Amino acid sequence: MVKRNIVLVGMMGSGKSHIGRKLAQRMNWQFVDTDRRLERDTAMSIAEYYGSFGVKAFREKEIAILHQVSRYHEAVISVGGNFPMNIETYRILHRHGIIVALVSEPYRVTERVGRHIGKRPTVDYDDLQNFVRTMMEQWKAVYPYCDFTVDTTRGGASQIVDMIVEHIKNARIYFVKRGTGGEEKRNDTKNSSTDKRR
Repeated sequence: MVKRNIVLVGMMGSGKSHIGRKLAQRMNWQFVDTDRRLERDTAMSIAEYYGSFGVKAFREKEIAILHQVSRYHEAVISVGGNFPMNIETYRILHRHGIIVALVSEPYRVTERVGRHIGKRPTVDYDDLQNFVRTMMEQWKAVYPYCDFTVDTTRGGASQIVDMIVEHIKNARIYFVKRGTGGEEKRNDTKNSSTDKRR
C-alpha cells in the first residue's frame, strides 16, 4: 500500500497532538495539527470561532483544512476531535493517508480534557464524565473504518509511537517521498526502535 501521510484521529483527550509530535520526530516528518491550522487561518481560538460563527461554519472550515493537508507528503496529521469522523472526512483523509485511531479509557480522557477548561467548544465541562461517555459511544462507529487502532491509556509516548510504526511496518505501507512527483517510495518505519531525528 502506498500513501503520503499518517493521520491520527480520535476523540479529544486521546493524545493525538502529543503522540503526533513524537511520531513526526521519529519519522523526521512535519507535524500538522488541524485545530492549530484553523486557529492560524482565522486568527481566533477554536472556542472563539465556534462561538462566533456556529457549528456549520466550523465544520466547513475544518473540511477545507482537511482537503489542504491531506495532499501533503511526509506529514503526521492530527485531526481535531471536536466531532467524530464521518464518511466525508474519512474519504478525504484516507485517499493519501494511513488512518490511525487513538483510543483511551474514559478516566484518562476525562483527566486530559479536564486540564483545559473552556478550550474545547463542544465539551460540557459541567458534566464531563457523561460527556466523555457519550462521545465514546459516538466514536465507536468510526474505528472500523480506520486502518488500525492504538490504545494510549498506558505507556509513554515513545512506547506508543513504537506501536504505531510497528503496525505500519507489518502492514507493508510505503510512503511517497516529498518532491519526487510520486515516483520514489520508501518505508520510513524500518529500524523504528530508535529515534530517527536528524
